[in-house]
Amino acid sequence: MDLLLVALALIPLEWVLFPFSIAFTVGHTVEEVIGDGGPFWCYYRRYFGRGIDDILGVILFSALAGILILLAIGGYLYGSALLLGVLIGARFGDAWLSHLCMRSTAPGPNPGLLTSFLYLVEVVVVTLSGIQVSPLGFTIGWGVFAAFWTVSFLIRKR
Repeated sequence: MDLLLVALALIPLEWVLFPFSIAFTVGHTVEEVIGDGGPFWCYYRRYFGRGIDDILGVILFSALAGILILLAIGGYLYGSALLLGVLIGARFGDAWLSHLCMRSTAPGPNPGLLTSFLYLVEVVVVTLSGIQVSPLGFTIGWGVFAAFWTVSFLIRKR
């Protein structure tokens, strides 16, 4: 046990957090695609009256997961504060806007709601750990989700 603690003390925290970040991305994406009330794009379509079809949904959500994984690689493994900021901002924006706020706005199952809390855990752990995160990157990641939801509500079919 002591040897394990020594080994963990020698490993950078970013390297320890990286596999969790990847697991959170994969788990959240799977829940959004096959979770209760899913896939997420159908949930969106039910509420907003427009959206994308299933094939494009799978492609889009797979691409988004790939982008999040690339941001995690750049942020955690290569030490880019900007990329980690974008990742953490996107995590916060996705959890807060896509799931928690939408849960209060659109009744019914919200695919991804359960695993969105993992994103919030990652945001809190990174913030409290002292790992450097670019405020500009955070703003970009958060801003992408804020812009998406703002436009969605503005063009919503009533």
